[in-house]
Amino acid sequence: METEEIASAKKNLVEKQLDGFYKLVKQVSHGRHLASSVSERTDSGEVLSVKKLITNQLEECIEEYKKIPLEIEDKGAILTRLDTSTLNKEINEFGSVSEVDIDAYSIDSGLAIPLATIKKERKFKVALPAGIGKAASYLKGSFIKSDGSKEEGRVVIVNDNNTAIVSCTAQSIGGYELSVTIRGHHIKGSPYQLSVKASRDYTTLTNQRSFNVGNDTYGVAVHTNGEVFASSNDGFVQVFNEDGTAVRRIGSKGNANGQFNFPFGLLLVGDRLYVSDYSLNRVQYFSATTGQYIGQFGSKGKGNGQFSRPEGMSTDGKEDGTFVQVIQCDGQATDVAVDNEGKIHVTIYQNHIKIFSPDGKTHLHTYNNPHSGSTYLQGVAIDDDGHVLVLAYKGGSDSCVYALSSDKKQVKLISGLSNPYGIALAKDGYIYVTDTNNKRIMKY
Repeated sequence: METEEIASAKKNLVEKQLDGFYKLVKQVSHGRHLASSVSERTDSGEVLSVKKLITNQLEECIEEYKKIPLEIEDKGAILTRLDTSTLNKEINEFGSVSEVDIDAYSIDSGLAIPLATIKKERKFKVALPAGIGKAASYLKGSFIKSDGSKEEGRVVIVNDNNTAIVSCTAQSIGGYELSVTIRGHHIKGSPYQLSVKASRDYTTLTNQRSFNVGNDTYGVAVHTNGEVFASSNDGFVQVFNEDGTAVRRIGSKGNANGQFNFPFGLLLVGDRLYVSDYSLNRVQYFSATTGQYIGQFGSKGKGNGQFSRPEGMSTDGKEDGTFVQVIQCDGQATDVAVDNEGKIHVTIYQNHIKIFSPDGKTHLHTYNNPHSGSTYLQGVAIDDDGHVLVLAYKGGSDSCVYALSSDKKQVKLISGLSNPYGIALAKDGYIYVTDTNNKRIMKY
């Protein structure tokens, strides 16, 4: 109210100034008209008379000019003191006020982030900054068919201290987009793309197709566009169409950037392909569609960020190749998978699997290989339903893939493989396995 009163007074003063100046302009204009008429007069008396009129006019202008203030007075500043204790109390009635760091919020989940099952509730954990409190109530979610159709799944967000649970249920097979926002801004990684598939029956697994690589193949990954990537011991990654036709190669033999000595594990994250090199002790990454080399990380050694014969890879959707920490496995770790709760599953070559907390700091459980016919474990993958798929090796052609239910009971066995190392799940639920010594990828 004080501001409005001061502004009104200033406005009146400016209007008064403008009015005075308009009058001056009018008087000066009249004087100019009189001056121009002198040349038309021949009588000396008339000339003197007009001169006197002009002089009086200008003197009057000068007097009027003196009355008008040239500057707006610098008065009326608002000086006040807020009662901060009362103000804080009122603000706290509405919740805390803080600057939102969008990158501090993220979906805290695993490799199965892009997967969901039709008509099955899918839950995601949202990591919240410590002490964020009531601000999490501003989280909003939207789950919509990505093909533009009208179907929208219901999204429920439950806040529990520093964790929020996003829950959604897809009603049809196909692509969906899950958006999670806080105060109208997308959190890190949002919107998330999900591929909704039919529930897979692991009791009826049959071979669908094989992809002939031409040399020993240790790693496999499947793009969302259906292309199949297989590492070749010849020093490149072979890319196939869904029908098994070889379409292009990524990399070549060597140790320069973009080259491989012994390409091993493969991982696709969006449109980026990661390749571990067993001999060069590094991970390189490329554009999955163009094959262009982008960068690398790692070197030989036992220090932080170093490798000694790296094999399998997985992602929780949050890391980018920057070293974070070491997880001590007390055994030869051959592969790793992250489930929908963010738990980290590591296959230990010496016949057991270890499970760690999402931050990798706590060893939660160890379970032994339940398949008595094999002696070593070489790979692992986890689907959206919680099935754990394990690659087991015995020797010769006795190696296999077995599927465990979420309670770790065996539900299916794929036998007849020769030294399988890599395993990947496609968006439609199909399983791709490296039949390493037979130089091919098998699809089930």
